[in-house]
Amino acid sequence: MPQQYSNYLTSPKSGVVVRKATAGDIPRIVRIESESFKDPYSPLLLMNLLSLYPTGFLVAESHQGILGYIIVRIVGGKGHIIGLATDEKSRGKGVGSLLVKKAMKYFKTRSAKGAWLEVRTSNKSALRFYEKQGFQPLRIIKGYYGDGEDALLLYHHLLA
Repeated sequence: MPQQYSNYLTSPKSGVVVRKATAGDIPRIVRIESESFKDPYSPLLLMNLLSLYPTGFLVAESHQGILGYIIVRIVGGKGHIIGLATDEKSRGKGVGSLLVKKAMKYFKTRSAKGAWLEVRTSNKSALRFYEKQGFQPLRIIKGYYGDGEDALLLYHHLLA
């Protein structure tokens, strides 16, 4: 295994590693975004997020290439999951869970007291996924998305 991955190994049995994203990963991340969301982030926005949060923009990778990504940041002592997606073939295989687990570790090492994210109220599979990860619904944010759809704000308390 290349040295650059040694600190990011998350699942030796599956051969999936989690590492910091690079600018070279953006085209694949754009494809994952496009197949995952009806209003995907643009390549420019993803590059800006990589620039703003270089230690919080992570990809899950195997011998097949990039399987998914997560973008996180710390705001006011709490973690925020800006975005998470996996490619269609990797869904239901633990890749998203590995990324969330890595994000929670990232938050804890930075003394975050909790973590939050927003998800479309219509995205039932994402809601089930996040509930399995320990997130709880907090409140609805009316008209959060560009098309006017509401978001559900989910929160996860982090224990010290």
